[in-house]
Amino acid sequence: MPSFVVRCHSAPVEPKRFLASIGSPGHVEFIAGIITNALFISKGHRRDTRLYLVMEDSKDYSRTLLIDGSRIGNLGGLHEYALLSACAVALEEASQLHKGQMITAANGIEVEAISFEWLVKRLAAEGSCYLLDHKGEPASGTELCADSVFILSDHVPMPRKSFNSMKRQGVKTVSLGATLLFASQCITLLHQLVESPD
Repeated sequence: MPSFVVRCHSAPVEPKRFLASIGSPGHVEFIAGIITNALFISKGHRRDTRLYLVMEDSKDYSRTLLIDGSRIGNLGGLHEYALLSACAVALEEASQLHKGQMITAANGIEVEAISFEWLVKRLAAEGSCYLLDHKGEPASGTELCADSVFILSDHVPMPRKSFNSMKRQGVKTVSLGATLLFASQCITLLHQLVESPD
């Protein structure tokens, strides 16, 4: 199954601050579009897709939310506030997590206290990982297997040191063109490339 990892640099892990960040510089409202485009289709959802959202605005540890299409729960609807509220509910249930711990919230979202770097290291050891970068090889000309992992950033550019670290771990860079797109738009295009590699 394809997996998408989105690094949400300025998304708070504290649930009240998370919801208060809608429309603010944290721009958590973009997360709703990412969830929709990664996991939902007309009259259903993608059971073969995983979405990791790495929330990094934290006083202690990052929280990674995993929404797995094969065991997705009730997220309360597809409108923006419902999807963001579902994330806030999961963050609330995970508020007491210590580093490395994991829980599954009542709505099916899995939350783990793991950093972006450690998550990517784990996923890169398991299979093919690709970082979206406008300087990378054209994704349309790359053989992308159905269980590829695609790594994206939110509105904050990926730090250069992260590029170098991922390169050492075997993560390849692919491009969807010179135009800077929203992460949610990139996910839609990547789904199409994985489903129709030819």
